[in-house]
Amino acid sequence: MHDFVNPTDETAFADLISNINNGIAETQSSLDECAKDYNNRKDHIDWWHAFLDWFARQMEKVGQELEKAIAKFVEFCETIADYMSPGNPFAMFAKSNEWATIKRKITSTKSLVTSDYLRADDTWKGDPGDGYSDLAGRQRMAMDTLAGYTDSMISFLSDYGTKILDAWIEFGATLITYFLDQIDAGASFITADPLEWLDAVPKIVQLCTNLARTAVSLTEQLAGNFTSSNRMSLQLTQDMSDLSGFPTGSWPSAQIV
Repeated sequence: MHDFVNPTDETAFADLISNINNGIAETQSSLDECAKDYNNRKDHIDWWHAFLDWFARQMEKVGQELEKAIAKFVEFCETIADYMSPGNPFAMFAKSNEWATIKRKITSTKSLVTSDYLRADDTWKGDPGDGYSDLAGRQRMAMDTLAGYTDSMISFLSDYGTKILDAWIEFGATLITYFLDQIDAGASFITADPLEWLDAVPKIVQLCTNLARTAVSLTEQLAGNFTSSNRMSLQLTQDMSDLSGFPTGSWPSAQIV
């Protein structure tokens, strides 16, 4: 596992999520090693006869603290489990850019949709001629409507992608820092004299507790982002169901009757 790197593209974002997954695995391994070392060494007390009762009580406290740390880490894993496939915000940004390209094409074409460009014959009179001459105005109105729809799509994709990315940047930095600190704390525990375990184990407990709290904050933010974006999606669907910008309820076309 490496230090946190702020993702600025799709590959870097995938690396961040991979780094978090690796941190979870390495932290689990570190806790397992601490528990294994504790179980292997706590009963080797032949040279503790003079302090047997005291040492036994200390070892019991260490064991309880390790169980507490492991329980908090399990809580962290269970909380974050459903969110470790976070989607791809950069794919959303790419789609937003595609919709921006569509908007540019629509709005640039508007300058060509005028009565000057559509005038086929100045002598064309009567209802067919009048209907044809009105076509430009109706199509420009429809183009304005389409441009509004593209604005909504651009905003929806960009906003949702930004919310996902911001959440993982904010919490990714915190999570990876905790993982690295926890791995260091676990290594210190393993190399420590049993007499030093009571001083070493509280840091492990605190780090696992912090991880559990961070997981709750992350999932709350991601859930809030989903709810907000779902509302945006529903509003977008509602807005695009409004056909009042299309004079005939559909794309205006020329008809000779």
